[in-house]
Amino acid sequence: MSKKLNNKSGFTLIELIVTLSIFGIMMVIAIPSFLTYLPTMRLKGAARDISSSFQFARMKAVSENNTFAVKFTGSSYSIYDDNDSDDIYADTTDPLDIAIRTSTLSDGISFGVGTNVSSGVSGGGIPTDFITFGGDACDFSPRGTADSGTVYITNTKNESYAVTVSSSGRVIIYVWDGNSWESS
Repeated sequence: MSKKLNNKSGFTLIELIVTLSIFGIMMVIAIPSFLTYLPTMRLKGAARDISSSFQFARMKAVSENNTFAVKFTGSSYSIYDDNDSDDIYADTTDPLDIAIRTSTLSDGISFGVGTNVSSGVSGGGIPTDFITFGGDACDFSPRGTADSGTVYITNTKNESYAVTVSSSGRVIIYVWDGNSWESS
C-alpha cells in the first residue's frame, strides 16, 4: 500500500488575508507621515529644478557662445536664448528670442519666504522682492558669468528655500533652518 503525498505549493486563503491585513495596517500608519512630508519634498524639488535651470542656461551660454537667461514670470520660469542680446525676453514681435524650456512651480509652492524668515540670504532684512535679479531675469554670458541675485520660494508649511547665483555663475541652494540660511 502506498499513500500519495499531497504536495501542493501556494498560499492558503488565511495566509493571504493575514498578509494583506498587515500590509493595510502599515499603509494606514505610513500615509499620514508621507502626506505631511509632501510639501517639504515639493519645495526641495522646486529649489533643485530652479538650480538646474540656472546651470543649464550657463552651460548653454558657454557652449553656444551666446547669452542665455532664466526669466521668472508669475509662478513659472523660462530659459531663453537671447540671440539679439537685447535683454528682452518673451517679446512676441522678436523671433530671435527663443524660449527653450519653461517650468511651473508645483502646487503649494510660490515665490516668497515663510513668515518665520527674519533675514535675506546675504543678511539684512527680509526681502520684499522674492526674485532679486534685475527685470526678474538672470543673464548668463558666453564666458559663464551671470547677473547675481536670489530667488526665494516657500510652501504652505512656511518652509523656505533660496537659490542664489553669484556673478561668477556659481549656483547655491539655501534652506531656512528656523534661525538662519544654511546651504543644502
